[in-house]
Amino acid sequence: MPTLRRLVRALPGDLVPVSAPHLDVEVSAVHVSELLDPTPYLDGGELLLTTGLGLTGQITQARAYATRLAERGLAGLAVGLGPVHSEVPPALISACAAAGLPLLAVPIPTPFLAVTRAYWTLLTADGHAELSAALGAHRDLARAATTRNPVSAVVRVLAGSVQGWAARLGPDGVPIEVWPQRRHAVARRLRADVERLRAAGPHASATLSLDSDEVIVHPLTRTVATASGTGASSLVGFVAIGSERPMRPPDRGVVLTACTLLSAVLDHGLARTAARRAERSCAVRLVLAGRVDAARDLAAQLGEDALPHRAQVVLVTGTDPLTADEVLDRLEEERGGAVRRVWAWTDPDALTALTLLVPDGVAEPLERALLRLRDGATSGLRAVASPPAPLGSTPLDPLRAAVLAAVPGTVAVNPSAVPAGEAGVVARDQLARLAAYRRAPLVPSVVAYLRHRGNWEQAANSLGVHRNTLRQRIATATRVAEADLDDPDVAAHLWLALRATARA
Repeated sequence: MPTLRRLVRALPGDLVPVSAPHLDVEVSAVHVSELLDPTPYLDGGELLLTTGLGLTGQITQARAYATRLAERGLAGLAVGLGPVHSEVPPALISACAAAGLPLLAVPIPTPFLAVTRAYWTLLTADGHAELSAALGAHRDLARAATTRNPVSAVVRVLAGSVQGWAARLGPDGVPIEVWPQRRHAVARRLRADVERLRAAGPHASATLSLDSDEVIVHPLTRTVATASGTGASSLVGFVAIGSERPMRPPDRGVVLTACTLLSAVLDHGLARTAARRAERSCAVRLVLAGRVDAARDLAAQLGEDALPHRAQVVLVTGTDPLTADEVLDRLEEERGGAVRRVWAWTDPDALTALTLLVPDGVAEPLERALLRLRDGATSGLRAVASPPAPLGSTPLDPLRAAVLAAVPGTVAVNPSAVPAGEAGVVARDQLARLAAYRRAPLVPSVVAYLRHRGNWEQAANSLGVHRNTLRQRIATATRVAEADLDDPDVAAHLWLALRATARA
């Protein structure tokens, strides 16, 4: 909207500031009234034009008049000189200054119509400029959606079009793409709001305040065919847009276009990803069934990379609130691309959500990715790995038993050997004593205590017990294992023993 300053510039000599400490205020309309109390007919933001017909020049009347207009939120008051007053009354100048209401004069012989006409000319020009900018933003979004990395490109264009920041969030609210990147920490603070939107349904959106920004959060959905032949909406993530200035209708139109394009891009990418995963999962199932040669033939026919000769089998469970496919999405989005060499099967058995074949050199980045996932979205996640072995030679039953028995939060993918020699023997003996104790769950308590580096509050919260309860358990563990858990060497050796047995 035009400001008082622009209106003054558009009418040089025809609209003159008298007592106007601030002219950078937007004008919502131009209104003419000779009433001493026109506020019932005003919404706020108007420039009021008057000849001052009812103004007598008395200071009390002027103060009451200026105060009413200021409290209503008027952008300014302009007095037309000539018919009633040859100059702006000094009492009105003083009253407007005291009320903080910009005061202007319309000299002879300028008609009020000139002010009104100038205002609408500026407003029309602003409308054309907004429309042109919006059309340009829509065009840039369409181009961005056809680039090699469409999601990042669309997010960048969207951030620029609203003069703020934009982010693509996963279904759990974790930021995946953020621009500018320095706003990543701000985007992470939306997780609680995203959880509420997830509970409200796949089409729920929200507008909220975050620091000094107005933030809009929109869902990204895809249509999934159901058994009845109808389409159902499936949530694939969210778009968050933040700007210090209020979102205008053209901005919201750009946001909706960006959401539509991102949904289409992700839908296309998800369809291709689903087809590729289905093909690779067939090869994994053949390997697990011992038919390695058939699995290699299938991989070759699909045009996939050759299956490794040796690999670890990794079982992952406890992925709630993410589905197994969403976990794979997160793993494949890891930078560096090493995790993409993993062969995965989404296990229909709810007890073990994912079965992974992990080639040499991938265990370490996979473990880091799973740890980030555990700390950021799925605290109950558990992952246990077999030692590297030729394909088809790893028995699954012991591995399934190990992952189901592991403490929530256990990620043991990159095998850590217990130190050799006396330290290793002592650590294994200490662990055996803790595991044999039946009066209290000492092993999970020690794992939590060591994982949180002796922080009683955090360790107790992770177990869901009072810190005094944990103190008693750790005192018991110290006595049973004959181990000082605050000794760095003892703690390190015991931790490696826990990791090697998939207990941590």
